[in-house]
Amino acid sequence: MPVDDERNTLQIGPPQREGHTAITQSMADAVRRRIEAAGGELAVWAVLREDVYETRFGDGFYLHVAGLALNSEDAHALAALAGDSPWVRWHVKAYQLGLAAGRPAFLRSWPKEEEFTIADFVEILAGIPPGKACSKLCTGVQLYRHGPFIELPAK
Repeated sequence: MPVDDERNTLQIGPPQREGHTAITQSMADAVRRRIEAAGGELAVWAVLREDVYETRFGDGFYLHVAGLALNSEDAHALAALAGDSPWVRWHVKAYQLGLAAGRPAFLRSWPKEEEFTIADFVEILAGIPPGKACSKLCTGVQLYRHGPFIELPAK
């Protein structure tokens, strides 16, 4: 059962927040097909970026999605490729996606400190080409589409 949380409502069309990516129907359909192919529940591992400066001296502990993988091994490899630094710490966490009214949705709640929405996951997941198991990892501090990016070497 999808989580009842405004962050879990996927809006097709113009973004809810200025500067964010517009989610197209084709993006939502690509993720829906992945969920259906997985039997209605898709496990996704997120590589989450923690701004250590903000944790220590700013507003507190927050995580932002910087990349996604369809398996734990690739997610941990992306995080290791980026490497922790004094100012950035990488976390890997699993999430379950399903469908709500035919649209991708999280099946379990997540803390408010994890500052992302289902639209963020759809944007990144839709960009993973068929046959690949992970996205690029955004190592910048802006929105995902702004980069810069690193990626795992081809297998």
